[in-house]
Amino acid sequence: MSGFVLEHCKTILTGVPAANELHDADIVVGDGVIVGLGQGLRDEHPSLPAIDGRDLVALPGLINAHQHITQVGFRSLVGSETAPIGPWLQNLGAKVLDRWRAGAFGADAVHDLARAGFVESVLTGVTTVADQHYHFPADPSDQGAPGTTTGADQDAIDHLGAIVSAADAVGIRVNAGVGSITRGPSNGGRAPAELVQDLDRVLHRSASIIERFHDPADRSMARIDLAPCGVHTDLPELYRALAELADDHDRVGLHTHCYERVDTEFAAAEGTTPWRWLVDNGWARPGTWLAHMVDAPISEMDEIAAAGVGVVHLVAPDLRMGWGLAPVRAFLDHGCTVGFGTTGSASNDGANLMADLRLAALAHRMNGEPPSWPTVRELISMATTGSAACIGRPNLGTLAVGNPADIACWDMSTVDRVGIDDHVAGLVLTGISDRASLVSIDGNIVVRNGRCVTVHEDEVARSARRWCI
Repeated sequence: MSGFVLEHCKTILTGVPAANELHDADIVVGDGVIVGLGQGLRDEHPSLPAIDGRDLVALPGLINAHQHITQVGFRSLVGSETAPIGPWLQNLGAKVLDRWRAGAFGADAVHDLARAGFVESVLTGVTTVADQHYHFPADPSDQGAPGTTTGADQDAIDHLGAIVSAADAVGIRVNAGVGSITRGPSNGGRAPAELVQDLDRVLHRSASIIERFHDPADRSMARIDLAPCGVHTDLPELYRALAELADDHDRVGLHTHCYERVDTEFAAAEGTTPWRWLVDNGWARPGTWLAHMVDAPISEMDEIAAAGVGVVHLVAPDLRMGWGLAPVRAFLDHGCTVGFGTTGSASNDGANLMADLRLAALAHRMNGEPPSWPTVRELISMATTGSAACIGRPNLGTLAVGNPADIACWDMSTVDRVGIDDHVAGLVLTGISDRASLVSIDGNIVVRNGRCVTVHEDEVARSARRWCI
Protein backbone atom coordinates (compact mmCIF):
# COMPACT_ATOMS: atom_id res chain seq x y z
CA MET A 1 0.00 0.00 0.00
CA SER A 2 1.35 3.42 -0.97
CA GLY A 3 0.63 6.39 1.25
CA PHE A 4 1.77 8.11 4.44
CA VAL A 5 0.88 8.74 8.06
CA LEU A 6 0.34 12.35 9.10
CA GLU A 7 0.98 11.92 12.81
CA HIS A 8 0.30 13.94 15.96
CA CYS A 9 -1.65 16.73 14.24
CA LYS A 10 -2.40 19.57 16.60
CA THR A 11 -6.00 19.69 15.38
CA ILE A 12 -7.88 17.74 12.71
CA LEU A 13 -11.20 19.21 11.61
CA THR A 14 -12.84 16.22 9.96
CA GLY A 15 -16.03 18.17 9.32
CA VAL A 16 -18.39 20.56 11.05
CA PRO A 17 -19.63 20.90 13.86
CA ALA A 18 -16.86 21.10 16.46
CA ALA A 19 -17.63 17.58 17.71
CA ASN A 20 -15.79 16.41 14.61
CA GLU A 21 -12.45 17.77 15.80
CA LEU A 22 -9.54 15.56 16.85
CA HIS A 23 -6.44 16.67 18.74
CA ASP A 24 -2.95 15.13 18.76
CA ALA A 25 -4.26 12.63 16.23
CA ASP A 26 -3.14 10.84 13.08
CA ILE A 27 -4.41 10.59 9.52
CA VAL A 28 -3.43 7.43 7.66
CA VAL A 29 -3.50 7.62 3.87
CA GLY A 30 -3.27 4.56 1.65
CA ASP A 31 -3.74 4.19 -2.10
CA GLY A 32 -5.27 7.63 -2.44
CA VAL A 33 -7.90 7.39 0.30
CA ILE A 34 -8.09 7.90 4.04
CA VAL A 35 -7.74 4.54 5.80
CA GLY A 36 -7.43 5.71 9.40
CA LEU A 37 -8.26 8.65 11.68
CA GLY A 38 -7.49 8.79 15.39
CA GLN A 39 -4.79 8.70 18.00
CA GLY A 40 -1.88 6.29 18.08
CA LEU A 41 -2.27 4.89 14.58
CA ARG A 42 1.38 5.20 13.56
CA ASP A 43 2.39 1.84 15.00
CA GLU A 44 -0.33 0.07 13.01
CA HIS A 45 1.28 1.16 9.72
CA PRO A 46 5.07 0.87 10.23
CA SER A 47 5.81 0.54 6.51
CA LEU A 48 4.30 3.93 5.60
CA PRO A 49 6.46 7.07 5.74
CA ALA A 50 5.57 9.46 8.56
CA ILE A 51 5.01 13.21 8.33
CA ASP A 52 5.30 15.23 11.52
CA GLY A 53 2.00 17.06 12.06
CA ARG A 54 2.48 18.30 15.62
CA ASP A 55 2.32 21.98 14.57
CA LEU A 56 -0.36 21.51 11.93
CA VAL A 57 -4.08 22.10 11.71
CA ALA A 58 -5.58 19.75 9.12
CA LEU A 59 -8.80 20.44 7.23
CA PRO A 60 -10.58 18.73 4.37
CA GLY A 61 -9.17 20.21 1.18
CA LEU A 62 -10.94 23.45 0.37
CA ILE A 63 -13.22 23.48 -2.69
CA ASN A 64 -13.53 26.60 -4.82
CA ALA A 65 -17.04 26.25 -6.21
CA HIS A 66 -16.81 29.15 -8.69
CA GLN A 67 -13.71 30.30 -10.53
CA HIS A 68 -12.62 31.70 -13.89
CA ILE A 69 -9.12 30.31 -13.75
CA THR A 70 -7.61 32.02 -16.82
CA GLN A 71 -8.46 35.42 -15.37
CA VAL A 72 -5.18 35.28 -13.46
CA GLY A 73 -3.87 36.97 -16.63
CA PHE A 74 -6.33 39.87 -16.31
CA ARG A 75 -5.83 41.21 -12.80
CA SER A 76 -6.26 44.86 -11.87
CA LEU A 77 -6.96 45.95 -15.43
CA VAL A 78 -6.43 49.61 -16.19
CA GLY A 79 -9.87 51.22 -16.24
CA SER A 80 -11.54 48.54 -14.11
CA GLU A 81 -10.55 49.38 -10.55
CA THR A 82 -13.70 51.36 -9.79
CA ALA A 83 -15.83 50.38 -12.80
CA PRO A 84 -19.37 49.06 -12.26
CA ILE A 85 -20.34 45.77 -13.83
CA GLY A 86 -21.30 47.05 -17.31
CA PRO A 87 -18.06 48.91 -18.10
CA TRP A 88 -16.10 46.24 -16.24
CA LEU A 89 -17.45 43.48 -18.50
CA GLN A 90 -16.81 45.55 -21.61
CA ASN A 91 -13.23 46.27 -20.54
CA LEU A 92 -12.52 42.60 -19.80
CA GLY A 93 -14.05 41.52 -23.10
CA ALA A 94 -11.97 44.08 -24.99
CA LYS A 95 -8.76 42.89 -23.29
CA VAL A 96 -9.54 39.26 -24.16
CA LEU A 97 -10.14 40.21 -27.79
CA ASP A 98 -6.91 42.23 -27.92
CA ARG A 99 -4.92 39.22 -26.75
CA TRP A 100 -6.77 36.87 -29.08
CA ARG A 101 -5.93 39.05 -32.07
CA ALA A 102 -2.31 39.20 -30.91
CA GLY A 103 -2.11 35.40 -30.69
CA ALA A 104 -1.96 35.49 -26.89
CA PHE A 105 -5.22 33.73 -25.98
CA GLY A 106 -4.95 30.39 -27.72
CA ALA A 107 -4.73 26.99 -26.06
CA ASP A 108 -1.09 27.47 -25.01
CA ALA A 109 -1.93 30.71 -23.23
CA VAL A 110 -4.99 29.17 -21.60
CA HIS A 111 -2.87 26.27 -20.34
CA ASP A 112 -0.16 28.48 -18.86
CA LEU A 113 -2.60 30.92 -17.25
CA ALA A 114 -4.72 28.10 -15.84
CA ARG A 115 -1.64 26.35 -14.46
CA ALA A 116 -0.67 29.53 -12.60
CA GLY A 117 -4.17 29.82 -11.17
CA PHE A 118 -4.16 26.21 -10.06
CA VAL A 119 -0.79 26.62 -8.34
CA GLU A 120 -2.05 29.70 -6.54
CA SER A 121 -5.09 27.66 -5.50
CA VAL A 122 -3.26 24.67 -4.03
CA LEU A 123 -0.90 26.97 -2.15
CA THR A 124 -3.88 28.26 -0.18
CA GLY A 125 -5.31 24.82 0.54
CA VAL A 126 -7.69 24.38 -2.40
CA THR A 127 -7.83 20.82 -3.69
CA THR A 128 -10.75 21.12 -6.15
CA VAL A 129 -11.69 24.01 -8.46
CA ALA A 130 -15.00 24.41 -10.28
CA ASP A 131 -14.10 26.57 -13.26
CA GLN A 132 -16.27 28.42 -15.77
CA HIS A 133 -14.53 29.30 -19.04
CA TYR A 134 -16.73 31.32 -21.37
CA HIS A 135 -14.43 33.45 -23.53
CA PHE A 136 -14.03 31.73 -26.91
CA PRO A 137 -13.35 34.56 -29.40
CA ALA A 138 -13.76 33.33 -32.96
CA ASP A 139 -15.02 34.24 -36.40
CA PRO A 140 -18.86 34.33 -36.13
CA SER A 141 -19.10 33.23 -39.76
CA ASP A 142 -17.29 29.96 -38.97
CA GLN A 143 -20.53 28.02 -38.41
CA GLY A 144 -20.15 24.75 -40.33
CA ALA A 145 -22.79 22.13 -41.02
CA PRO A 146 -24.72 20.48 -38.17
CA GLY A 147 -22.74 17.70 -36.55
CA THR A 148 -19.39 18.90 -37.87
CA THR A 149 -16.52 20.41 -35.91
CA THR A 150 -15.43 23.82 -37.13
CA GLY A 151 -12.23 25.70 -36.40
CA ALA A 152 -14.09 27.69 -33.76
CA ASP A 153 -15.35 24.48 -32.16
CA GLN A 154 -11.84 23.05 -32.11
CA ASP A 155 -10.55 26.22 -30.44
CA ALA A 156 -13.14 25.79 -27.69
CA ILE A 157 -12.32 22.09 -27.30
CA ASP A 158 -8.62 22.93 -27.13
CA HIS A 159 -9.26 25.62 -24.49
CA LEU A 160 -11.10 23.18 -22.21
CA GLY A 161 -8.48 20.54 -22.88
CA ALA A 162 -5.77 23.01 -21.90
CA ILE A 163 -7.52 23.72 -18.59
CA VAL A 164 -7.87 20.00 -17.83
CA SER A 165 -4.21 19.46 -18.79
CA ALA A 166 -3.06 22.31 -16.55
CA ALA A 167 -4.98 20.86 -13.62
CA ASP A 168 -3.40 17.48 -14.26
CA ALA A 169 0.08 19.01 -14.29
CA VAL A 170 -0.47 20.61 -10.88
CA GLY A 171 -2.33 17.60 -9.48
CA ILE A 172 -5.56 19.41 -8.53
CA ARG A 173 -9.11 18.21 -9.15
CA VAL A 174 -11.15 20.28 -11.60
CA ASN A 175 -14.77 20.59 -12.58
CA ALA A 176 -14.25 22.32 -15.92
CA GLY A 177 -17.33 24.32 -16.84
CA VAL A 178 -18.07 24.89 -20.54
CA GLY A 179 -19.25 28.48 -20.56
CA SER A 180 -20.93 30.44 -23.32
CA ILE A 181 -22.17 33.82 -24.47
CA THR A 182 -25.02 33.44 -26.95
CA ARG A 183 -26.97 36.69 -26.50
CA GLY A 184 -25.38 39.54 -28.43
CA PRO A 185 -26.30 43.14 -29.28
CA SER A 186 -28.81 41.99 -31.91
CA ASN A 187 -31.01 40.32 -29.28
CA GLY A 188 -30.57 42.51 -26.23
CA GLY A 189 -27.19 41.34 -24.96
CA ARG A 190 -24.23 43.52 -24.06
CA ALA A 191 -21.31 41.31 -25.08
CA PRO A 192 -19.18 42.33 -28.09
CA ALA A 193 -20.34 40.56 -31.25
CA GLU A 194 -16.95 38.81 -31.61
CA LEU A 195 -17.53 37.03 -28.29
CA VAL A 196 -21.04 35.82 -29.13
CA GLN A 197 -21.32 32.12 -29.99
CA ASP A 198 -23.89 30.30 -32.09
CA LEU A 199 -26.29 28.21 -30.00
CA ASP A 200 -26.01 25.07 -32.13
CA ARG A 201 -22.22 25.30 -32.11
CA VAL A 202 -22.21 25.64 -28.30
CA LEU A 203 -24.25 22.46 -28.00
CA HIS A 204 -22.06 20.56 -30.47
CA ARG A 205 -18.79 21.57 -28.84
CA SER A 206 -20.18 20.96 -25.32
CA ALA A 207 -21.10 17.40 -26.25
CA SER A 208 -17.65 16.90 -27.77
CA ILE A 209 -15.94 18.24 -24.65
CA ILE A 210 -17.95 15.92 -22.40
CA GLU A 211 -17.04 12.97 -24.60
CA ARG A 212 -13.32 13.80 -24.49
CA PHE A 213 -12.68 15.00 -20.95
CA HIS A 214 -15.50 14.04 -18.56
CA ASP A 215 -14.80 11.34 -15.99
CA PRO A 216 -17.83 10.59 -13.76
CA ALA A 217 -15.93 8.25 -11.40
CA ASP A 218 -16.13 8.88 -7.65
CA ARG A 219 -12.46 9.90 -7.43
CA SER A 220 -12.38 11.61 -10.80
CA MET A 221 -9.70 14.26 -11.27
CA ALA A 222 -11.61 15.98 -14.11
CA ARG A 223 -15.29 16.44 -14.73
CA ILE A 224 -17.14 18.62 -17.22
CA ASP A 225 -20.09 20.83 -16.32
CA LEU A 226 -22.31 23.00 -18.53
CA ALA A 227 -21.98 26.61 -17.49
CA PRO A 228 -23.57 29.36 -19.61
CA CYS A 229 -22.57 32.80 -18.43
CA GLY A 230 -25.94 34.17 -17.36
CA VAL A 231 -29.53 35.21 -18.00
CA HIS A 232 -28.32 38.46 -19.53
CA THR A 233 -25.77 36.82 -21.85
CA ASP A 234 -27.38 33.55 -22.95
CA LEU A 235 -30.59 32.55 -24.68
CA PRO A 236 -33.40 30.67 -22.89
CA GLU A 237 -33.41 27.91 -25.50
CA LEU A 238 -29.72 27.26 -24.72
CA TYR A 239 -30.50 26.73 -21.04
CA ARG A 240 -33.25 24.26 -21.94
CA ALA A 241 -30.99 22.37 -24.35
CA LEU A 242 -28.11 22.21 -21.86
CA ALA A 243 -30.41 20.76 -19.20
CA GLU A 244 -31.33 18.02 -21.68
CA LEU A 245 -27.67 17.44 -22.54
CA ALA A 246 -26.79 17.08 -18.86
CA ASP A 247 -29.57 14.50 -18.50
CA ASP A 248 -27.81 12.36 -21.10
CA HIS A 249 -24.55 12.14 -19.10
CA ASP A 250 -23.76 10.87 -15.62
CA ARG A 251 -22.65 13.57 -13.16
CA VAL A 252 -22.53 16.48 -15.59
CA GLY A 253 -23.67 19.50 -13.57
CA LEU A 254 -25.32 22.80 -14.48
CA HIS A 255 -23.80 26.08 -13.34
CA THR A 256 -24.38 29.77 -14.04
CA HIS A 257 -24.21 33.28 -12.60
CA CYS A 258 -27.42 34.42 -10.92
CA TYR A 259 -28.59 37.50 -9.03
CA GLU A 260 -25.44 39.53 -9.66
CA ARG A 261 -27.28 42.83 -10.30
CA VAL A 262 -26.84 42.92 -14.08
CA ASP A 263 -29.01 39.83 -14.60
CA THR A 264 -31.46 41.01 -11.95
CA GLU A 265 -32.03 44.18 -13.95
CA PHE A 266 -32.22 42.26 -17.23
CA ALA A 267 -34.84 39.84 -15.88
CA ALA A 268 -36.87 42.64 -14.30
CA ALA A 269 -37.10 44.34 -17.69
CA GLU A 270 -38.67 41.13 -19.00
CA GLY A 271 -41.13 40.96 -16.11
CA THR A 272 -39.47 38.12 -14.23
CA THR A 273 -36.60 37.31 -11.86
CA PRO A 274 -33.41 35.35 -12.58
CA TRP A 275 -34.65 32.42 -10.48
CA ARG A 276 -38.05 32.30 -12.17
CA TRP A 277 -36.24 32.48 -15.52
CA LEU A 278 -34.15 29.44 -14.56
CA VAL A 279 -37.22 27.58 -13.29
CA ASP A 280 -39.00 28.22 -16.59
CA ASN A 281 -36.02 26.82 -18.50
CA GLY A 282 -35.52 23.58 -16.60
CA TRP A 283 -32.74 24.46 -14.18
CA ALA A 284 -34.60 24.11 -10.85
CA ARG A 285 -33.10 20.69 -10.11
CA PRO A 286 -30.36 18.90 -8.16
CA GLY A 287 -27.01 19.23 -9.89
CA THR A 288 -27.52 22.97 -10.48
CA TRP A 289 -25.54 25.53 -8.55
CA LEU A 290 -25.61 29.32 -8.82
CA ALA A 291 -22.88 31.89 -8.24
CA HIS A 292 -23.20 35.27 -6.45
CA MET A 293 -26.93 35.36 -5.50
CA VAL A 294 -26.50 38.86 -4.04
CA ASP A 295 -30.03 40.11 -4.82
CA ALA A 296 -31.95 36.89 -4.22
CA PRO A 297 -35.26 37.65 -2.46
CA ILE A 298 -36.11 35.73 0.71
CA SER A 299 -39.43 34.77 -0.87
CA GLU A 300 -37.63 32.46 -3.32
CA MET A 301 -35.25 30.76 -0.87
CA ASP A 302 -37.54 27.92 0.22
CA GLU A 303 -38.10 27.03 -3.42
CA ILE A 304 -34.35 27.14 -4.15
CA ALA A 305 -33.71 24.82 -1.19
CA ALA A 306 -36.54 22.44 -2.12
CA ALA A 307 -35.23 22.19 -5.69
CA GLY A 308 -31.83 21.02 -4.39
CA VAL A 309 -30.07 23.93 -6.08
CA GLY A 310 -26.78 25.08 -4.55
CA VAL A 311 -25.70 28.66 -3.85
CA VAL A 312 -22.07 29.84 -3.95
CA HIS A 313 -21.00 32.77 -1.78
CA LEU A 314 -18.37 35.01 -3.40
CA VAL A 315 -17.68 37.71 -0.85
CA ALA A 316 -14.57 39.33 -2.35
CA PRO A 317 -15.86 40.00 -5.89
CA ASP A 318 -19.29 40.99 -4.61
CA LEU A 319 -17.68 43.67 -2.46
CA ARG A 320 -15.18 44.59 -5.18
CA MET A 321 -18.04 45.25 -7.64
CA GLY A 322 -19.96 47.30 -5.07
CA TRP A 323 -22.86 44.85 -4.78
CA GLY A 324 -22.61 44.31 -1.04
CA LEU A 325 -23.08 41.10 0.89
CA ALA A 326 -25.21 38.18 -0.22
CA PRO A 327 -27.85 37.13 2.37
CA VAL A 328 -25.88 34.10 3.53
CA ARG A 329 -27.60 33.70 6.91
CA ALA A 330 -31.00 33.72 5.22
CA PHE A 331 -29.89 31.05 2.74
CA LEU A 332 -28.67 28.86 5.59
CA ASP A 333 -31.81 29.43 7.67
CA HIS A 334 -33.98 28.41 4.70
CA GLY A 335 -32.06 25.16 4.25
CA CYS A 336 -30.13 26.03 1.12
CA THR A 337 -26.87 24.31 0.30
CA VAL A 338 -24.26 27.08 0.45
CA GLY A 339 -20.78 26.72 -1.03
CA PHE A 340 -17.90 29.18 -1.24
CA GLY A 341 -15.65 30.47 -3.99
CA THR A 342 -13.44 33.28 -5.22
CA THR A 343 -14.60 33.82 -8.82
CA GLY A 344 -11.89 34.92 -11.26
CA SER A 345 -8.96 37.22 -10.64
CA ALA A 346 -10.33 39.95 -12.90
CA SER A 347 -12.82 40.86 -10.14
CA ASN A 348 -11.07 39.35 -7.12
CA ASP A 349 -7.41 39.94 -8.07
CA GLY A 350 -6.50 36.66 -6.43
CA ALA A 351 -7.44 33.02 -5.96
CA ASN A 352 -6.81 32.93 -2.21
CA LEU A 353 -9.88 31.21 -0.82
CA MET A 354 -8.51 31.20 2.73
CA ALA A 355 -8.13 34.99 2.65
CA ASP A 356 -11.70 35.30 1.38
CA LEU A 357 -12.95 33.21 4.30
CA ARG A 358 -11.39 35.76 6.66
CA LEU A 359 -12.96 38.60 4.68
CA ALA A 360 -16.38 36.94 4.96
CA ALA A 361 -15.96 36.36 8.69
CA LEU A 362 -15.39 40.09 9.17
CA ALA A 363 -17.59 41.66 6.49
CA HIS A 364 -20.79 39.91 7.58
CA ARG A 365 -20.47 41.50 11.01
CA MET A 366 -21.68 44.70 9.39
CA ASN A 367 -25.15 43.14 9.11
CA GLY A 368 -27.05 42.58 12.33
CA GLU A 369 -25.78 41.05 15.54
CA PRO A 370 -24.79 37.55 16.66
CA PRO A 371 -25.97 34.90 15.91
CA SER A 372 -26.49 36.30 12.40
CA TRP A 373 -22.72 36.45 11.90
CA PRO A 374 -21.35 33.35 10.15
CA THR A 375 -18.80 31.63 12.35
CA VAL A 376 -15.43 30.46 11.11
CA ARG A 377 -16.60 26.85 11.29
CA GLU A 378 -19.70 27.66 9.27
CA LEU A 379 -17.56 29.35 6.64
CA ILE A 380 -15.15 26.42 6.51
CA SER A 381 -18.15 24.14 6.13
CA MET A 382 -19.30 26.23 3.13
CA ALA A 383 -15.83 25.90 1.56
CA THR A 384 -15.72 22.13 2.12
CA THR A 385 -18.96 20.15 2.51
CA GLY A 386 -21.11 22.94 1.06
CA SER A 387 -18.99 23.38 -2.04
CA ALA A 388 -18.67 19.61 -2.45
CA ALA A 389 -22.47 19.27 -2.45
CA CYS A 390 -22.85 22.14 -4.90
CA ILE A 391 -20.52 20.63 -7.49
CA GLY A 392 -21.80 17.08 -7.13
CA ARG A 393 -18.85 15.53 -5.30
CA PRO A 394 -20.29 14.36 -1.96
CA ASN A 395 -17.25 12.21 -1.12
CA LEU A 396 -15.10 15.37 -0.92
CA GLY A 397 -15.23 18.05 1.76
CA THR A 398 -14.91 15.80 4.80
CA LEU A 399 -12.10 13.73 6.26
CA ALA A 400 -13.57 10.25 6.70
CA VAL A 401 -12.30 6.72 6.24
CA GLY A 402 -12.86 5.74 2.61
CA ASN A 403 -12.97 9.29 1.29
CA PRO A 404 -10.32 10.59 -1.11
CA ALA A 405 -7.25 11.85 0.75
CA ASP A 406 -7.74 15.54 -0.05
CA ILE A 407 -6.16 17.21 2.97
CA ALA A 408 -4.90 20.75 3.58
CA CYS A 409 -2.69 21.64 6.55
CA TRP A 410 -1.39 24.92 7.95
CA ASP A 411 1.54 25.52 10.32
CA MET A 412 0.35 27.06 13.59
CA SER A 413 3.84 27.51 15.08
CA THR A 414 4.71 30.70 13.18
CA VAL A 415 5.15 34.07 14.88
CA ASP A 416 1.89 35.45 13.48
CA ARG A 417 -0.05 32.67 15.25
CA VAL A 418 1.49 32.97 18.72
CA GLY A 419 -1.16 32.87 21.42
CA ILE A 420 -3.98 31.22 19.46
CA ASP A 421 -6.34 29.36 21.75
CA ASP A 422 -8.98 28.10 19.28
CA HIS A 423 -6.84 26.78 16.46
CA VAL A 424 -9.64 26.48 13.89
CA ALA A 425 -10.84 30.05 14.44
CA GLY A 426 -7.26 31.28 14.62
CA LEU A 427 -6.38 29.66 11.31
CA VAL A 428 -8.88 31.88 9.49
CA LEU A 429 -8.67 35.03 11.60
CA THR A 430 -4.87 35.39 11.82
CA GLY A 431 -1.82 34.95 9.65
CA ILE A 432 0.63 36.98 7.63
CA SER A 433 0.54 34.28 4.98
CA ASP A 434 -2.30 31.99 4.01
CA ARG A 435 0.02 29.48 2.35
CA ALA A 436 -0.73 25.93 3.32
CA SER A 437 2.19 23.96 4.71
CA LEU A 438 1.07 20.58 3.33
CA VAL A 439 -1.56 19.64 0.76
CA SER A 440 -2.50 16.13 -0.35
CA ILE A 441 -4.85 15.49 -3.28
CA ASP A 442 -5.98 11.92 -3.84
CA GLY A 443 -3.13 10.89 -1.58
CA ASN A 444 -0.46 12.66 -3.62
CA ILE A 445 1.59 15.38 -1.90
CA VAL A 446 1.14 18.54 -3.97
CA VAL A 447 2.40 21.12 -1.45
CA ARG A 448 5.14 20.47 1.09
CA ASN A 449 6.68 23.05 3.43
CA GLY A 450 4.65 25.77 1.75
CA ARG A 451 5.90 25.11 -1.78
CA CYS A 452 4.21 23.42 -4.71
CA VAL A 453 6.20 20.27 -5.47
CA THR A 454 4.44 19.05 -8.61
CA VAL A 455 5.59 21.97 -10.77
CA HIS A 456 8.21 24.70 -10.37
CA GLU A 457 6.46 27.84 -9.13
CA ASP A 458 8.89 30.30 -10.71
CA GLU A 459 8.70 28.61 -14.11
CA VAL A 460 4.91 28.59 -13.91
CA ALA A 461 4.87 32.32 -13.19
CA ARG A 462 7.29 33.07 -16.05
CA SER A 463 5.30 31.01 -18.53
CA ALA A 464 2.01 32.67 -17.58
CA ARG A 465 3.46 36.18 -17.56
CA ARG A 466 4.54 35.98 -21.20
CA TRP A 467 0.88 35.98 -22.31
CA CYS A 468 0.00 39.08 -20.27
CA ILE A 469 0.82 41.55 -23.03
